[in-house]
Amino acid sequence: MIKKIILELTCILVLAVITGCGLTSKQVVKTQSFGNATSNIGRFGEREFLNIRNGIITMNKELVAIDNTKMADSLKLDRPASVEATAKRVAASKALRLYGELLVELVTEDRAGNLQKTANSLIENTSIALKKDITDEKKESLKKIVVGLGSFFVEKKKADAVKEIIPAYQQSVDELAELLLKDFSAEDGSFGFLKAYEITAKRLKNASMRLVNAGDKYTVLERYKAVQALVIAEKAIYRATEISKKTEKTITNFKKANAELVKVIKNKKYSTDDIKVYTKQIQELIAIYQVIDN
Repeated sequence: MIKKIILELTCILVLAVITGCGLTSKQVVKTQSFGNATSNIGRFGEREFLNIRNGIITMNKELVAIDNTKMADSLKLDRPASVEATAKRVAASKALRLYGELLVELVTEDRAGNLQKTANSLIENTSIALKKDITDEKKESLKKIVVGLGSFFVEKKKADAVKEIIPAYQQSVDELAELLLKDFSAEDGSFGFLKAYEITAKRLKNASMRLVNAGDKYTVLERYKAVQALVIAEKAIYRATEISKKTEKTITNFKKANAELVKVIKNKKYSTDDIKVYTKQIQELIAIYQVIDN
C-alpha cells in the first residue's frame, strides 16, 4: 500500500515537473506561428534569388538580341548574379527557413533524427551566409536539442531547447534577415540583387522601346521580338517594385517579432502584437508573390 502511494506521488511529482518546466500554450502557439512565417520567408528567398538570377540572364539575352551595339563579349549575362553570389544568398534564405522549421519541430515533434538534421543544416547555412563560424555557445544550444529526447522528459527537454535557442540565435537571425532586406530593396542607392534586376529590366525596356517606336524602320519580325522584350521588361519592373515594397515592411516587422518572441519565451504574459503583424504580412507577401510569379 505504501509502495503504491509512493509510486502515485512520484508520478504526480514527475508530471508536475514536466508541466512546470514546459511551454505554455501561448508560448507554443506563438513559437509555431513565428516559425511557420519564418520558414515561409526563407522559402520565398530561396526561390526568388534563383528567379532573379534566371531573370537577369534572360533579359540580358534579349538585350543582346535587339540591341546591335551589344557584342557577344560586351555583356556578362548573369552579372551581378553569379553562381557564387547567388549561392550565398540562397544559403541565407535556407538558414532562415531551417530556423523556422526547427522552432516548429521543437514544439510539435519528438523525432530526434529530424531535429538533429535540421539543427546541423542550420549551423552550416548560417555560417555560409554570414561568412563566419557559429560560436560554440550557439552550437551547444542546438546540440542540447537531442539530449534526452528519447526519455520520459522529452517535453521538458524540448522546452529547455526552445528557451535557450531563441535568445541565443536572435542576433544571427536578425543578421540573416538584414541580408535579405538589402538584397530585396529596389530603392535608389541600393546595390542588392533586386536593384540589379530592376536596372537590367529598365535597360531592356529602353532598348526595346526604341525599336517599337521606330515605325517602319524594322521588319514585323524585329518589331515582334522587341514587343516580347518590352513585355518581359515591364513585368520585371513591376515585380521588382512589388517585392521591394512588401519585403521591406515584412522584414522590418520580422526583427520586431523576433525580439518579441524572445520576451514571450522569457515571460509568458508578454504581448504578441508584433508577431501577429509579422505573420499577417508574410501571408500578404506570399499571396502577391504567387500572382507575380506566374
